[in-house]
Amino acid sequence: MNLLQGVTALLAAFSDDPQGQRLLRLDFPQGDGPDKLLLANAIVADEALSCDFNFQVEVLSDDALIPLKAVIGKMVTISLVRDDGTLRYFNGYVFEFRFVKTDGGFAFYQMVLKPWLAFLRLRSDCKVFQNLNLPELLDQTFENYLQRDYEYRLIEATPELTMAVQYNESDHNHLHRRLEAAGLYYWYEHREDGHTLCIGDDSTQAESIAGSGEISYQSQAGSREQDGIGQWRPVRLASSGSVTVNSYDFKQSRSERMARPSLNEQGAIEAYEVYLDAGVYGFRNDDDGEALAHRRMDVIDARGQDFSADSNERAVQPGRSFTMTGHFSGGCTACDGDAPGSDKAGREYLILSVRHVASNNYHDGQGTVSQYDNSFTCLRKTIRWRPTLGLHSKDTRIYGVQTAIVVGPKGEEIYTDEYGRVRVQFHWDRVGEFDEKSSPWVRVMSSAAGSGFGQISVPRIGQEVVVQFLDGNCDRPLIIGSVYNSANMPPWELPANKTQSGLATRSSIGGTSDHANALRFEDLKGAEEVWLHAEKDQRIEVEHDESHSVGNDRKKTVGHDETVEVKHDRAETVGNDEKITIHHNRTERVDHDEHVDIGGNRIEHVGGREQVVIKMTKSERVVLAKEETIGLGKTLEIGGDYGVAVGAAMLTVVGQSQLEKVGRDKKTEVGQSYLVVAAESFEVKVGSASLKMTASGAITISGTSIDIGASGPVHINGKDVDIN
Repeated sequence: MNLLQGVTALLAAFSDDPQGQRLLRLDFPQGDGPDKLLLANAIVADEALSCDFNFQVEVLSDDALIPLKAVIGKMVTISLVRDDGTLRYFNGYVFEFRFVKTDGGFAFYQMVLKPWLAFLRLRSDCKVFQNLNLPELLDQTFENYLQRDYEYRLIEATPELTMAVQYNESDHNHLHRRLEAAGLYYWYEHREDGHTLCIGDDSTQAESIAGSGEISYQSQAGSREQDGIGQWRPVRLASSGSVTVNSYDFKQSRSERMARPSLNEQGAIEAYEVYLDAGVYGFRNDDDGEALAHRRMDVIDARGQDFSADSNERAVQPGRSFTMTGHFSGGCTACDGDAPGSDKAGREYLILSVRHVASNNYHDGQGTVSQYDNSFTCLRKTIRWRPTLGLHSKDTRIYGVQTAIVVGPKGEEIYTDEYGRVRVQFHWDRVGEFDEKSSPWVRVMSSAAGSGFGQISVPRIGQEVVVQFLDGNCDRPLIIGSVYNSANMPPWELPANKTQSGLATRSSIGGTSDHANALRFEDLKGAEEVWLHAEKDQRIEVEHDESHSVGNDRKKTVGHDETVEVKHDRAETVGNDEKITIHHNRTERVDHDEHVDIGGNRIEHVGGREQVVIKMTKSERVVLAKEETIGLGKTLEIGGDYGVAVGAAMLTVVGQSQLEKVGRDKKTEVGQSYLVVAAESFEVKVGSASLKMTASGAITISGTSIDIGASGPVHINGKDVDIN
């Protein structure tokens, strides 16, 4: 361009109505643009389903010193004049604005427009979402953005997400992860004063493009008066024939598998299966599993066949559909599925992506023809389109371990459910308030877990636990252990007691380190010890045999009562001495026989009284001598007969008086001699008769009558014999 042409073009460009007759127009719909005139000279606009659009605009100005920051973040609308004079809008926010050059009196700038959703790339967060469906989760995220403008066009209900973690990722990445996993897609509807994010779940219900909804096929497309398609390129790809998804739910204790076949005709290709593990809790029930299999199969089907085209139809936009007319195969009765069919459904297509290229050619001067072309991809409308996993997101995985704090309701120390799960708050969670609402229930690993057996220790509120994530999925935490910290120190002082190991629990509620059950092992050489402590009661149950072996001493102290019940035999052997001290009473009961065998001596001392009651007979045998000493009195009462047999001599010594009373008869039989010695007197009385002998030698016999009879002589000797 020479100088004269440049001046001419500049004057034409910045005339009184520089945009009035141009294909492209640039406006700041919120009225906050710079006070310098900016003209849209060209645009390359890329837009696609479930993707941020990117509009690169070449901007002209007569000022090369426009402050760049005065434009960044502003809303801009590029208006494209359609063939019928109506306007097609490209609305977005300025994410990039740069000065390029000056040429021919023009200042060239480049402006990049993106959707308001692109602001989500600028904000990252770590957050736990709980018990929300996907729209509710998106609503919470969008609350952070003043530019938000969106609507839902959903047909099916979305399942509730028990736990959805956003971790060290932008809101943009997190949102796309969730949408892709749920099979939801989005597109934009542009207006002069903004653009709306539309979120849908069934692309087969897409609205038609503006106007008639039809695009004609023209084999010699180019710069034409009428808009239409110039090039049409169908594409087929080899695809899998079915999808099977697998998941495991611990509440059902089994794996579930759901399958879905392809809807596409595969030609000569076998129906190869794609078997996917959706991970733990990948779906909750059969309906969710079937829906997941459908979504994964829809993705494969949509990638197996699509179409690309070149046109100058200015109404094309992603998320809208059109009906193709005028194609040379439109009347084909044996359509192979790649060319448009004869029926309307076979000629309807969903637009997936578009690249628009338009130019005003301001710098070429007046009379220069503006240009517009586009290229786009599409899919048969009857095939559902869904975003693939990872289409515009990076899967967030946490492959290492983290720690978290166990939480629960105020005033509680242990908070759990029937599975032994607990709730936690992660250190990075700035929303939680360290209560039962900080997270859903989290499973706790055990060293053994079976049907009614295993090991269990429920982490308590305030403990720091170690958390791992199943398959690295940040929505699937699993507690695998716990660690000490400054608030929760070990039960015994370290490193002073570094040789000690064991287990110590804590009494609840209100227990301290002094209130615990404990099992401790001391491994210090020469001082090894096993210490078992029960804070209150201890119960030991042995269903068969129990054996105790103590190599040295054993000491047992019972602070109160002890009860021992042996339901069968009991044997006790003491290799040396046994000493039993009872400070109060003792009661011993033997329901049957008792045998006491003492190999040596026996000494029995009763400090007070002793009473022995034998309800039947008693037999006592002393092989040698028996000595019985009674310090005071002794009373012997026998209800029946009483017999004493002495094998040799028998000596009875009475210190004072002795009284013997026989209720009826008494008979004394002496094998040889019988001697009775009385120091003072000896007297026998029978009724009124008596015989009395005294120490003086006097013998007195008295009675009512005395008969003396003898078979032999009767001799009476005395100094004097008086017979009256």
